[in-house]
Amino acid sequence: MMKIRIFQVVIPLIALFVIWLYIGRLRNGKSTLNEIFPTLLFLVAMTIFVIIPDPVSDFLRKIVGMESNINAIMFFGMGLLFLVQLNLYSGMRKQEKEITKLTRELAISEFEREK
Repeated sequence: MMKIRIFQVVIPLIALFVIWLYIGRLRNGKSTLNEIFPTLLFLVAMTIFVIIPDPVSDFLRKIVGMESNINAIMFFGMGLLFLVQLNLYSGMRKQEKEITKLTRELAISEFEREK
């Protein structure tokens, strides 16, 4: 029989609370599904991993082809962090382009007003 540890109860409760908050934001129109979906997916995956850590880490180990569960989890975590970093970089580039576009429009508008 598997021994239940405190984090296996606390983390899923926290995740469920955060999911409930995000669904409330979705219903109120403060967020879109595209904005909250990655977070919801992460929270569900984290909850599953916390509840049944050994089967999940064994599954990841087999997918990655490593001998150790810990190495597979670290490899998977670094890959996930890399994807998050790429997503943040992409968002930053979009903002830079939008700021450049708005600055140009503002400069043209100011120039035309001064004529």
